[in-house]
Order: sequence, then structure tokens, then C-alpha cells
Amino acid sequence: MMKYILTGVFWIVAFTAMAQEQLSLSEAIQQGLENNFAIRIESKNLEVAENNNNWGEAGRYPTVSLNLNQNNSLTDNIKTASPFQLQDQTVSNSLNPTVNLNWTLFNGFKINISKSRLADLQAESDGNADIVISNAIQSIILGYYKTVLEKRRLDEFQRQLTLSRDKYEYTTIKSELGSAVSTELLLEEGNYLTDSTNFINQQLVYRNAMRDLKVLLGKDDMQINYQLTDGLNYEDENYQLEELLSKLNSKNIDLKKQYISQQIMKHNLGLAKADRYPTVSLNSGYSHNRSRVDLSNASFPSQDGSSSPGPIEPLNAVTDNYFANFTISFTLFNGGKINRAIQNAIIQEDVANLQTAQLKTNLYRDLAKAYDQYQIRKQLYGITERKQDAANTNLSISEEKFKNGSINSFDYRTVQNNSLSASLERLQAIYNLIDSKISLMRLTGGIIETYVE
Repeated sequence: MMKYILTGVFWIVAFTAMAQEQLSLSEAIQQGLENNFAIRIESKNLEVAENNNNWGEAGRYPTVSLNLNQNNSLTDNIKTASPFQLQDQTVSNSLNPTVNLNWTLFNGFKINISKSRLADLQAESDGNADIVISNAIQSIILGYYKTVLEKRRLDEFQRQLTLSRDKYEYTTIKSELGSAVSTELLLEEGNYLTDSTNFINQQLVYRNAMRDLKVLLGKDDMQINYQLTDGLNYEDENYQLEELLSKLNSKNIDLKKQYISQQIMKHNLGLAKADRYPTVSLNSGYSHNRSRVDLSNASFPSQDGSSSPGPIEPLNAVTDNYFANFTISFTLFNGGKINRAIQNAIIQEDVANLQTAQLKTNLYRDLAKAYDQYQIRKQLYGITERKQDAANTNLSISEEKFKNGSINSFDYRTVQNNSLSASLERLQAIYNLIDSKISLMRLTGGIIETYVE
């Protein structure tokens, strides 16, 4: 039975070592920028904002429309009230194409204000795109290193499994030679089975981390097997809180976007005030009317009671009409709607200012927390590094002691577990430092500068 377990577990190891597609962190970020669904969706929203940022959308240009009316009628006078009315049938046809031009010449500077507002809306959409890109890059970096972390953890579980296998095989040989009791063999068998379970479970964790990374990269093929070439390495950074705070105030993308939102509120106030001015508009056009009246089936009564037939040929008429009209409209009173709209716009501008102040306060708090967390995690990393060195040294010494019988299986297992825990803690400490570093970069605008610009 143990033979099949050994074969199955190490078949999994061999399967994971098959040929893989290499992927560095920079390549993962590049693929994410091209394929990430959130980025692609936001890029479409940005295209809409760019299309709307146009003088035509703001209302500078006239509206030209073409209308075509075609009318047909048949009048059958069976009995008329007057002897002088046409008798019998009359057929009329008319064709009337018209071209109309409507142009707002002045509306209280609304056109210029609207154009500036559209430009700021595009800038706001661009800011939203930067936020989405920054968040996506942060997720890709952490997803990449999370996968590396789980792979390194898998390697540690594999190392633990290899030690348990060697101990089990060593104890089995001792048992066959009669120098080991059955309880010792059962203990080693139980340890080996436990480590096999931990390794298999970690294999699933690693695969799920890889799948999550593929989603961040916009990959729908879950069968791609990447070999991540960037290791889980820690580079010490000597951050200064004052410098970080200065970068936050000047480069934080959330704050930049909020400033644009404030500017949009100012434009809304300008649009509300513009309703106090008169509106001057031009309406001009041209119409061409063609009419045809068929009186061949009609008769014309005369005073003596007789009637004469209508003309054989239809009667045609053509009329051209040109017009140009100016209109000036001024709202004298509308129940105070204009004043209320101005007051509401002022209030909304105040709300935007308060939101900016609130955002700054939250960002300052987040920066202080991220900076403090980074410093604490640096200390914790130093502790885990020393702890791992001590645990590995103790494991090497204890292995020799176990082989020469100086310590028993229980003590050696404790040392083995301590070594595994110390290795896992150090790996987690490195990942935590990377997480804190990326958070500081995100708050100070460093992600966009480093990976996009």
C-alpha cells in the first residue's frame, strides 16, 4: 500500500516539473495591461469620453434637418351645396422638400462651459482608467508573487515529505533487521502520510493561485502551465515618511481624479448661472413646393345651369420659399428655478470640496498605516530569517543524532516540524514585505510611473 502512495505522490511532483512556459513579472504585467478585462472595459469608457469631447457635443454648431412631405388627395363631389363648386372628381398631388437650420448663437456662454466640462469629463475618465490600471497592476504583482509563494511553500512541503520518506524507509530497514519496534515504524508511517496529505493539499493551493493569476492576465485557457521566473526576493527600501507624503500629495492618482471632479462641479455652477442670460438663436430654411391638380374628370358649372369640362392637362405649380428668423428669449421668472439650481450647484461644489478633504485624510491615514506596517514587517522578516537559520542548523544536527540513536523519533519529528514552520514563516514574511512595498507604491503613484510610463 505504501508503495502505491509513494508512486502517486512523486508522480505529482514529476507532473509539475513538465515543460512549462516561462513568465517573468514584467511579461505578466505587460500581458495584463493588454488583456486584463477591467482595463479593457475602462478603455472603452475612455473612448466614449473622448468621442463626447467635441464642440458639436457642446452645441457650437447648427442643426440642419431635411424634411420631405408628399401629399395625395382625391375629392369626389357627389352633390355640392353651391352651383359654382366643382363637380365630380378632383385629384391633387404635392411634393414639399424643406431644409431647416437651427443655430444657437448665444446662450449665456453655455457652449464654452460645456466644452470645458467635456474636456474635464474626459480627464476624469482618464483618471478612472489610471486607477483601474494601477489596481490591476497591483493585483497582478501580488498575484504573481502569491503564486511564487505557494510554489515555494510547495517546495518546502516536498522537502518535508522527502525527509519523512527517508525516515520511513530507514525505519523500515531497521525493523526488518530487528533493531526497530513496530510502534516506531507506525509513527514514521503516520508522519509520512501526514506530510503526503499536506503536500497534496498545497499542490491544490498552488494550482488555484496559478488560475487566479491567469484570470488577472485575461487568460481563459486554464491549461497553460507557467514557470514563474522571478523569485520571491526581498530588497530593502529605506523609506522616509515625509518624502512619501510629498509624493502622495503630488502623484496619488485617486487625489488627482478627485481634483478633476471638483473642477467639474465648478462647470456645473457655471452652467446653472448661464440660465440668467438671454438666448439668441437663428432659424432659417428653404422649402420647395411642387403641386399638381388633375381636373380632367371635373366639370365647371356656369350661371345658366350648364357645365363645362375641366382642362385635359393637369395644372402644375412650383413655389420656392426662403426664410431666416432670429429669436431672443429671456427668462423673466420661472418660480425661482434658476436661483435654486445655482444654490444646488454651490452646495454640490462644497460637497466635492469636503470629499476631497475626506479623501486626503483617509489617504494620509492609509499611508501612515502602510509605512508603519512596512517597518514592522522588516523587523519580523529579520526575526524569521534568524529563526529559519537556527531551525535548519538544528535539523542538520538532529538528523545525525537520530541516525546514531542520540534522540528518538518524537524529538526528531519536533525538530523537523520546527524547520518547516520556520521556512514557511520566512516565505510569508517576504511576501508581506512585497505587499507593503506595493501598497506604498500605489499610494504615492509609483506603480503608474514604474510599470506604465
